[in-house]
Amino acid sequence: MPDTRRRDTRGARRTSPPAAKGREAPPPRLEERTRSELYELAGQLGIAGRSEMTRLELIEAIRRR
Repeated sequence: MPDTRRRDTRGARRTSPPAAKGREAPPPRLEERTRSELYELAGQLGIAGRSEMTRLELIEAIRRR
């Protein structure tokens, strides 16, 4: 059976970078999260009035915590 994996221009097999052992990827920055994700985080932090807040207001409130 032929090898169907992609190869780079030198003919070597492409591999993904090794994962850091024992470390998780950092959480996305607040600006990269959706309003729903921010709303859920605000709930976990106990931020009152979150249902009325815009996405930017949620970011500000989370940062104040």
